Amino acid sequence: MLTEKQKEYQKRYDKKIKMISVKYTKSDMNDYHRLKEYLKKTGKTTNSFIKELVNDFFEHEKYIINDKRIAEYFAGYCDETLLDKLEKVVGRKKFDMITDYYRDTIESELNAAYEDKGCYFGEWIEQFLADIESGDIDINVADEEFNKIIECSISNNVGEVAYYC
Repeated sequence: MLTEKQKEYQKRYDKKIKMISVKYTKSDMNDYHRLKEYLKKTGKTTNSFIKELVNDFFEHEKYIINDKRIAEYFAGYCDETLLDKLEKVVGRKKFDMITDYYRDTIESELNAAYEDKGCYFGEWIEQFLADIESGDIDINVADEEFNKIIECSISNNVGEVAYYC
């Protein structure tokens, strides 16, 4: 049992700290079990692992779309010699203007697609649950078969993301 002095000390300490938690829902259980297995193997605590991830995120500026990440993106999907040729012809400043504009356009389209498709996803969930309840969809199948059901159901109801000029 804690003494009054210990309780008072704990209250003062609690005011000085900040806490962030992670919640795993039923659909996240595979991720949860994978995390717990990793922590068990490495001997790390959940707290130290999360702090490590957050620090890595900020140290490597993974939230910032910088020149290096743009170059990696374009190199992965576009012939590097073509990019080099473009830069040589228009110069570095104009090359950066082109890639910045292209990146901004892609980001804008992706954000619009997320917003646009977000409302459809809620409608899909309602329909999917109704189909399960009515027996039109059987979820007691192997994972591979379930994946096919989801793929077909979502593409039929949510559709594809497309951009046309």
